[in-house]
Amino acid sequence: MSLNFRGSFVFLLLLAAVSLGCGSMNRPVANPQPDSGPGPDQARIYFTLSQVFPGGQAFVLQRDELIGYVRNRQYFYVDVPAGPHLFMLVSENTEGLKGNFDGGKTYYVHLFVTPGFGSTRVYWKPMAPGEENWDKRHEWIDACTRMELIPEKASAWEEKYAEANANRLAKYESGEIEVAEMGPQNAE
Repeated sequence: MSLNFRGSFVFLLLLAAVSLGCGSMNRPVANPQPDSGPGPDQARIYFTLSQVFPGGQAFVLQRDELIGYVRNRQYFYVDVPAGPHLFMLVSENTEGLKGNFDGGKTYYVHLFVTPGFGSTRVYWKPMAPGEENWDKRHEWIDACTRMELIPEKASAWEEKYAEANANRLAKYESGEIEVAEMGPQNAE
């Protein structure tokens, strides 16, 4: 092998390792199916990025705590105490979502990717029974891999972006930036 070919080969191997998840914020869950639904005092919220192309990634926070990270064909869910909650999505853009979530109910948030400037943008849409694509929610989840955060990497990310996330949160809480809303009409 020539030196140029060997260098190119090593570069391609490293690129493949990175694209397969080495260095990622998350990892597949060992037991991807939940044992049961949410408890009577908990609401379950699914965040699903079922799209294959274009590539995208998003960080999801509950207030200023990182609760999930997804890329294409990935999902996660979170169980939260019944009551009001504010979530933020951070990618090339930022979006907010608030709701008053009922205990014992399940909610679905569909994430999707669009081209952006220099990278892609990830957006979300709260789903509701009877709306377009409601019947696809389980199909999308089944086609994706359930992921969980790697705690050490999540903590490092939170620390690195603490000030920016606190500023975003303040703007959402003050009403300076609009947020999408969810409520009983979105529950299953």
